[in-house]
Amino acid sequence: MGEGQNWPIVCAAFVTQALTHGFAGSMGVFYVEWKKAFGEDLPGDGSSTIGWLTSSVLGVLLTTAPISGALSHHFGVRPVIMLGGSLSALGLFVSSFADTIHLLFFTVPLTGFGCGLAYTSSITIITKYFHKHFALASGITSTGISVGVITLPIIVQALVNYYTWRNAVMIVAGIIAQIMVCGALMKPPPKLDKPEEETKVNLAVGSNQNCDQESCAYARISAEDGGEVETVVIRNGALPKEPRKKFLVILDSLGISLIWTNRVYACTLPMFFLNGTVYATCIVYIKERAEVVGISDYNAALLISTIGISGFVARAGHGRLIDKKIFHPTTLYAFANFLAGVSLPIIAVSEQYAMFVICAANIGFGAGLYIALNIVLVRGIVGVHRFPGGMGLALLIVATSIMSTVAIAGLLLDYTGDYMAGFLYAGIIQGLSGVWILISHVVWTKCIKDPRWPPPFPPLCRRGPNEATELPAGA
Repeated sequence: MGEGQNWPIVCAAFVTQALTHGFAGSMGVFYVEWKKAFGEDLPGDGSSTIGWLTSSVLGVLLTTAPISGALSHHFGVRPVIMLGGSLSALGLFVSSFADTIHLLFFTVPLTGFGCGLAYTSSITIITKYFHKHFALASGITSTGISVGVITLPIIVQALVNYYTWRNAVMIVAGIIAQIMVCGALMKPPPKLDKPEEETKVNLAVGSNQNCDQESCAYARISAEDGGEVETVVIRNGALPKEPRKKFLVILDSLGISLIWTNRVYACTLPMFFLNGTVYATCIVYIKERAEVVGISDYNAALLISTIGISGFVARAGHGRLIDKKIFHPTTLYAFANFLAGVSLPIIAVSEQYAMFVICAANIGFGAGLYIALNIVLVRGIVGVHRFPGGMGLALLIVATSIMSTVAIAGLLLDYTGDYMAGFLYAGIIQGLSGVWILISHVVWTKCIKDPRWPPPFPPLCRRGPNEATELPAGA
């Protein structure tokens, strides 16, 4: 079946990402409302606590990625997305009845957990259906995030103004529940419907016999950086019975084994920790920061939508720029991080709405590029078969950065009473991510050449375990 027949899958994934990651990017509207409702009962004025709570949807969404990847391997994408949609809707519905902030500390992360199951699975299914046009399909799908960030803040703010935040949360729960419909549309690839007789997987080098792309996706414990050869037989997708081998397979499905089997991937993980700071800090605090200088709540909510609009442009265009060999992914990635890192501190000192709009657009454009390119880079470094686990672990690292940075920025706001310290901190961390990828590119292409670092232009991935490029001795 040609890739042209798979675009309905892209549409379903597009809506899923709008209602998961896009909704997480709209939580800044609730930050202001929850601070008014519960801030008096918290230390300081509650900026740090409520900021962390608001960012927990995005943070837990990304933290859930390894779990979602493993569940998708074993149960398929469709049931995982439908489960995620039901959990996220349930979390929001219960949140609408919260009389104290303590209940929200359970229900809001539950919403993030459900969104994470659906979001990561929507990425995974694109990797299974697209190869030649993967960058384009991934870019189109990820624009759903921007569409969610564009539309949901306006919708949520209108609902809050008309119905109060509690009723608004209840209505949004019904909207988020439509994720289950998207999940029902995501049929598994044809190969998943074919019976598997036996799969032999070489745990040390990832080679296999009688193994198709899907059947050994979760079982490749590929010790590409050296190690003894050991073979595990997988029958009908079942885990091996021996506890040690079963444990290794689970580590592989979660992406953890990549840390010691793929040196390029391991050295890239710090970059993922550095690059989630500005976007999360901005979507949480920009609305309140704008209202402090006298901007109306509706116009302040539009700033979040501005982030979504510029992110839409970046996500929609990056795939074509890469596929047409116009820009190297490394160049785009570094530029995106520098642009976002410089713009956030400017918001802390600006008082004109026009400057807020310009900086928000810059942050959205930069985030739209580096978030989408994270997918392209990981797929190029670890290959198609190990992408779910590799991407899941990368998103877990990003989530750790997001939740810690937003909390630190809130603490600095509580302590100093000013946004500059927290915004400057986040901007510097973000800029370091751009420096990291430039250094990595020099190291893996000039100093220690490694074919796993993405080549100048697509294709950025190895098609299968038997087509992997030969690694240098001692790699």
